[in-house]
This record gives sequence, structure tokens and C-alpha cells, in this order.
Amino acid sequence: MMQARQDRAEGPFYPDDLLPQLQQTLATLANLQVRFEIERDYLEGWSGPAKIKDRLVAELNQCHTANRERLVSCLARLQREARRSEPAAPRRTDH
Repeated sequence: MMQARQDRAEGPFYPDDLLPQLQQTLATLANLQVRFEIERDYLEGWSGPAKIKDRLVAELNQCHTANRERLVSCLARLQREARRSEPAAPRRTDH
């Protein structure tokens, strides 16, 4: 009789205390991107004066970039923390 084989995908391991923070940061980053795209699309279709439109688009881009950089920095910090808490990988020895 053949034994059933269970294949499990090996993915990154995140400690229980960091996983919710990682998920929240990723969700916030995704929401930020969607909101930015909606606001940018609205401004692109806006029929107001070009000078004001250009200023608003520039402000939107600047604000989006600053917020995104802050979130990406937070995400990188959380990933570094997760890597520090990973158990050491077993070393392969060939005999």
C-alpha cells in the first residue's frame, strides 16, 4: 500500500506578533495606491484651469510618494525583524 504524500508549499515564516503588522502595512499600501489612482484619474479628467490642475497633480504625486516611502520603509523594517526571528536554516553536510 502506498503512503499518501502531503506536499506543502514552503513559504516565508512570519512570527505571530509580526504577521498582523505586515498584513496591515501591505493592505494600507494597496489602499494608498488605489486611492492615488482614483484621485489622479479624477484630476486628469478635470476640466479646470491647466495651471491649477498641474499644481494639484504635482501635490498629489508628492504626497503619494512621501506616504508610499514611509510605508515601504515600515514594511522593510518589519521584514528585517521577521528575518532576525527566523530559526537558522539547517546546514547540509555531505559525507
